[in-house]
Amino acid sequence: ELQDGIGQRQTIVRVLNATGEEVIQQSSKTDASILQEKLGSLNLRWQEVCKQLAERKKRLEEQKNILSEFQRDLNEFVLWLEEADNITSVALEPGNEQQLKEKLEEIKLLAEELPLRQGILKQLNETGGTVLVSAPISPEEQDKIENKLKQTNLQWIKVSRILPEKQGEIEAHIKDLGQLEEQLNHLLVWLSPIKNQLEIYNQPNQTGPFDIKETEVAVQAKQPDVEGILSKGQHLYKEKPATQPVKRKLEDLSSEWKAVTHLLQELRAKWPGPTPGLTTIEAPTSQTVTLVTQPTVTKETAISKPEMPSSLLLEVPALADFNRAWTELTDWLSLLDRVIKSQRVMVGDLEDINEMIIKQKATLQDLEQRRPQLEELITAAQNLKNKTSNQEARTIITDRIERIQSQWDEVQEHLQNRRQQLNEMLKDSTQWLEAKEEAEQVLGQARAKLESWKEGPYTMDAIQRKITETKQLAKDLRQWQINVDVANDLALKLLRDYSADDTRKVHMITENINASWANIHKRYELHYF
Repeated sequence: ELQDGIGQRQTIVRVLNATGEEVIQQSSKTDASILQEKLGSLNLRWQEVCKQLAERKKRLEEQKNILSEFQRDLNEFVLWLEEADNITSVALEPGNEQQLKEKLEEIKLLAEELPLRQGILKQLNETGGTVLVSAPISPEEQDKIENKLKQTNLQWIKVSRILPEKQGEIEAHIKDLGQLEEQLNHLLVWLSPIKNQLEIYNQPNQTGPFDIKETEVAVQAKQPDVEGILSKGQHLYKEKPATQPVKRKLEDLSSEWKAVTHLLQELRAKWPGPTPGLTTIEAPTSQTVTLVTQPTVTKETAISKPEMPSSLLLEVPALADFNRAWTELTDWLSLLDRVIKSQRVMVGDLEDINEMIIKQKATLQDLEQRRPQLEELITAAQNLKNKTSNQEARTIITDRIERIQSQWDEVQEHLQNRRQQLNEMLKDSTQWLEAKEEAEQVLGQARAKLESWKEGPYTMDAIQRKITETKQLAKDLRQWQINVDVANDLALKLLRDYSADDTRKVHMITENINASWANIHKRYELHYF
């Protein structure tokens, strides 16, 4: 309204000045001097009014810009809080490793933003206080902004507390799942030769009885562990389809135990005798299960493979012991090799990689502890060959020793290669994580610069300053591009070299970094070109 009045009164002032000049020229010297003084005073007052109005208009524009930026920043912050709340509200599936790891990456990315977001909220609170006092807004709008800012602070308290808690909860689930799978793998490796032995004990052509008392006594110590694993598995996967690897292993284990139980029952029925108080275990699948530990090699054991001719076993009875020991060891090596090949790690997760390195070391130690068994088998084979003149028996012995030696070497090589690969992965992942941190740091610096630059007055000094700042930011962006490129190059190396493992973390973080970097460039171009 005042601004509109300025234009009308500007005309009046010009007319007054023109008329005053005419009157001054026609007046006496004294009257002209008085009139000149009054006209000068009027012009000074008019200039002061115009200046004050211009400054007020400028302040109002600045306050409007501050209000607009504040509302935009506040809305963006609220959207981030809503995203964080939605992600943390998703129900977890403790037995679904893929869902847990994907959710963990999302939570970690949000948690890493907490320090930056805390600084943004502090700035919003400071700006909000200024806006509520000085911005040209109605009381209703003031109340609306004040309430929104208050709710934002309350929601921030909730989100900043729940993000670390949720991260810890998910990490605990993943650790529990890893321990369960590790226990399952050991049980499967341990159980396979036992089942094979019991199957051979129960073959129609076998003569008994066989001494399994020590085996049944030893199993008593393992029964509480087995009950715990099966109970935990039932709790995790009661209503889940058999798509999770751990659930499939639980089902395999339960099936194997049921078979072992049946075989033991048949053995006891054939050769009844006192047992050392072995109890049975109720599996979660309502199957009665009995566990047995790996039996010791005794002279009473007599094992034959289907491809081993029965006539040859009759002619060379010592082949039965050799065949049994050979079967146990080959089955154990085969299962061990399958377990090694099935184990995957999260690339870029140092804790996961270190845990797998420890597991590989333990597995390699298990293999070395079995080496005396291999050496005894080779010695027994050589003695058998020396004692028999049967060419077919000698050929079978030679073939089986060559096969198991080759199998042993292959499994050992797989273990050693995998351990070396994991060590390389650990080194490469560490380098990538360091580069990722540097890239995220420059992303934060770029965002901070973009956020700090406000729209200013269009004076020559302001325009020159803006040009200087724009050139400096362009220079910084070119320099920071190097950090982003290094992180991308190291990520591509991880994706290329370790594609057989789980690379979702590297994919997700790399995509987020590149999307953020592209958004920064877009904002730069929109603001300054």
